[in-house]
Amino acid sequence: MSESVSEREAGEAPGGVQADVLKPLEYGKYLQLDKILGAQKRESEKPGRSPAHDEVLFIVVHQAYELWFKVVIWELDSITGILRTCDYPDVRDNKMRLILGRGNRIIEILKIVVQQVKIVETIEPQDFVDFRDWLFPASGFQSVQFRLLENKLGIRKGDRVEEYKFTPVCAADEGQLSTSETQESLLQLVQRWLENAFNEEGGEAFWKDYQDGVSRRLGEIAGKAKRDSTKEMFDNILDEGKHTELEKEGKRKLSHRALKGALMITYKRDELKFQQAYQFLRMLMDMDELLLRWRWNHVMMVQRMLGDKPGTGGGGYKYLRSTVCDSDKYKVFLDLFNLSTFLIPTDVMYPPQTTVSAPTANSEE
Repeated sequence: MSESVSEREAGEAPGGVQADVLKPLEYGKYLQLDKILGAQKRESEKPGRSPAHDEVLFIVVHQAYELWFKVVIWELDSITGILRTCDYPDVRDNKMRLILGRGNRIIEILKIVVQQVKIVETIEPQDFVDFRDWLFPASGFQSVQFRLLENKLGIRKGDRVEEYKFTPVCAADEGQLSTSETQESLLQLVQRWLENAFNEEGGEAFWKDYQDGVSRRLGEIAGKAKRDSTKEMFDNILDEGKHTELEKEGKRKLSHRALKGALMITYKRDELKFQQAYQFLRMLMDMDELLLRWRWNHVMMVQRMLGDKPGTGGGGYKYLRSTVCDSDKYKVFLDLFNLSTFLIPTDVMYPPQTTVSAPTANSEE
């Protein structure tokens, strides 16, 4: 008769495994709930202070943010790992489903993160004031995970507003932040992937079709002034030199070849081999848009609760608003959003073939 688990608990399990490994796993221990649920220590309940009821909610919401950031970074690292180590055909044929699945998981998490701001807004301003003084100088500025997330996505140092660049961090965190600034970001890896897509999927033939399509589009415009302004707009993508100038000005983030690859995928999105690639581009824009929505919701929440007061770590409403009003700097995949600028109607890009009717019996008479 085989031993029961209870009979083996005191000794050694079969195969030399310690018996306590075989004890039934408990929900609370697996999730380490004693640590998580014991981590809401109110500053307002320290001696000599008035305990604030709403501080518990304030703590829990921010702890939830950090837990979600942890999962987002975990999934993002897996996506960048695939793009970094796998060649283009392998990603296209074998890995894109996995990338899309994990990317869409990030999107669903970010939707929750955006909505959580509304929970904080249930704290009324006067109730927040009752415990806010005890939080100085702790600040969301010091969220290492959010800064890591921005670095890993591809927000560049030069894009940050001055107040954010000099935020102090703990010495223990400086190493991983520095590493994240030197590693290839998602933006850089996507750029390389788009360049390879253009190179390996007949990009030059597509580009010739596109140039011809733009010429036809310009030929349809009657007024000279409008035709000249439209030509100038299209020159920003047709002329690599102008694209390079826009890159130097920070108005473009992808290389010229990568942008051409994105345009090719957009036009060929109905072809089987481009369908998942097109979904990938839309997924990247969804991530960007949700992070921008979170910033905006955060701005409005801070104004409601603080007005024009500076934040506990500096900053405050005016600083946060600058990260939204200058949102193109904090928009990682800016070029994908602006790609619509250069789209022309499908029947102009690929005009219908003119069919020549067969001669009738009397046509030669």
